[in-house]
Amino acid sequence: MTRPKRIDFPHTLYHVMSRTISGEAAFRGNGDYLKFLHYLAKYIHLFHYRVHAYCLLSNHFHLLLESGQNAFLSELMRRLLTAYTVYYNRRHERHGHLFQGRFKSMVVDKVNYLLPLSRYIQTNPSRGPKPLDPDSYKWSSLHFYLHGNEPSFLYTKEILDWFRGERRAYANFIREGLDEESKPLIVSQRYVGGKAFVRRWDERLRKWAKAKDAGITSREEAMRIQREEEEKQANRIVHIVAEAFGYKPEVLISGRSRRGALGQARTILCNLLRNHLPWSCRSIAEFLKIKELVMIYHHRNKLIKNKALREIYQQLEDEI
Repeated sequence: MTRPKRIDFPHTLYHVMSRTISGEAAFRGNGDYLKFLHYLAKYIHLFHYRVHAYCLLSNHFHLLLESGQNAFLSELMRRLLTAYTVYYNRRHERHGHLFQGRFKSMVVDKVNYLLPLSRYIQTNPSRGPKPLDPDSYKWSSLHFYLHGNEPSFLYTKEILDWFRGERRAYANFIREGLDEESKPLIVSQRYVGGKAFVRRWDERLRKWAKAKDAGITSREEAMRIQREEEEKQANRIVHIVAEAFGYKPEVLISGRSRRGALGQARTILCNLLRNHLPWSCRSIAEFLKIKELVMIYHHRNKLIKNKALREIYQQLEDEI
């Protein structure tokens, strides 16, 4: 079976994994774990990524990474794994590759899977052949989520904001997941998300391939053209929602109060943008002038809980 081509885009959330060859130990002591985290911090800062969560286990690791303005996932991981392998081989007097030739990376539906995937990654120690307490496990980011004092490369704010910054509430969320089957939904070996999310990304990749076929070989130029098309679609959606609620389009994207009918309109608009464009939460927030990313999740839950809003949403979605 042919392996899918790796997806490498700006402002994208990834679940990254890698295992050692033949199950060999990747970390033989505290010094090895610390050195891996040292290199992780180094290259995260160099390539302007964010680490939302991580877990280092005896023969593999999980990372929840988010790209910034540029797409350098492959280069980031190449440097990280090369630097650590060189160190490991020198320290333990061995030769050759340590990790399997191709790390796994899956694009994640951030709105729906940021929280459950953070829980899945950080509770991995409890699911091994010799289950460990994830709270007391030293080489996972969970300890910092629960007790603070985060290292500079670990970005906990966005996840904790969903729990109003209360670490105890996040701890309860983690405990709830220990008794559940929390393995993420993986589609086509490249996505963590539902059908709508996969459809949006497939369309985005199709447009990228079409641009290359048309002779546009510069990623920057292709991204610019694609962004213009996406903004046209976004403005079309704004006009549809504005007309339905009787507002001027500029009011819906002004960042004004979310209460009352205007709040309902913005909730529907936010969800339509999320379901019809391959934009990140950050891109949607910037377009709608939303200051706190957690509000994207608020609009999602508001639609889920309000039957009347869902009916309006469905009517407008039929027009798109």
